[in-house]
Amino acid sequence: MILYFQGLSYYITDHSKPLTGLRKWAVEHQSIYPDEAELRKECEEYMEEFDEREKLKFQREKEMGETPDEDGWITVTKTTKFGASVESAKEKKKDYDKKMEKKRKEMIHLYSFQERENRKESLAVL
Repeated sequence: MILYFQGLSYYITDHSKPLTGLRKWAVEHQSIYPDEAELRKECEEYMEEFDEREKLKFQREKEMGETPDEDGWITVTKTTKFGASVESAKEKKKDYDKKMEKKRKEMIHLYSFQERENRKESLAVL
C-alpha cells in the first residue's frame, strides 16, 4: 500500500506501520528523557571532574596560606572541615535516642488523673 502525503510517499506494510496516536506520543515522551545508564555514567564523570577541581582548589589555597608572597605577606585563607564523619553522626543519634527514651519513661503520666486511673486499674487487677 502506498500513501502520498505532501509530495512524499509512504510504503506501509503490516510490519512497519507509521506510529500514530498513543504509541507515537509514548515514543516521543520516552525520547525526551535520556537512558538511565547513560545519565548515571555522565553524572559520575561530572562528579569525578568536580572532585578533582575541588581538590586542586583546596591544595592551592593551602599552599597560598603557607607561602609568603614577594612582599613577605601570608595570604589568609578560609579552610573548613567538610561534613561530619559517619561515626560521629551515629554516636550523636545513639545519644539522642537514649535521651528520648529516658524522656518517654519519665513522661508516662502527664496528668495527675492518669496516675489515679493507673492506680485504680492496678488495684482492680489484684
